[in-house]
Amino acid sequence: MLPFSTAAQWRCGLTGEEHQTMTRALLKATVMAGLVMGLASAAWADTAADAIAQRQAGYKAIGAATGDIKKAMEAGGDLTAVAAKAEVVSAFAKRIPALFPAGSGAESGVKTRALPAIWQNKSDFEANAGILGREADKLAAVLKANDKASVAAAFAAMTGECGACHRPYRMPQ
Repeated sequence: MLPFSTAAQWRCGLTGEEHQTMTRALLKATVMAGLVMGLASAAWADTAADAIAQRQAGYKAIGAATGDIKKAMEAGGDLTAVAAKAEVVSAFAKRIPALFPAGSGAESGVKTRALPAIWQNKSDFEANAGILGREADKLAAVLKANDKASVAAAFAAMTGECGACHRPYRMPQ
């Protein structure tokens, strides 16, 4: 039996047994809320870690794709074979905003070079991702057309957009 003061029981208008039942229910609800919050924060940590892992893998993939495009440009051969590489960059650029949910920076405890400026200037960050995607689409079109005269400018525009985002939003190594 839990100890209750007669005054507390009187103020509630409950009998001693009703007051105990109500208190036990409140205690159970508090414990359950604590468990739910604990599980939710553990799930969020997994989500943040997953987002960081996905974006790191994606950035490595677009780095490799960009390198393959550059090699093909330097070789001077048929560029149509690497058009799909620019499409990889475009597809990932469209996913970038979703891969930076709140809480997936350094505060997540997972190693990341993402700077707080991403979340402080979220609309600019997302706009840069959109521009990267559009520039990659333009590059893909030029590559598909095997337009060697235009490929250097399209490549520079796309890679320039990479740098435009890296400078303010990525921690140097």
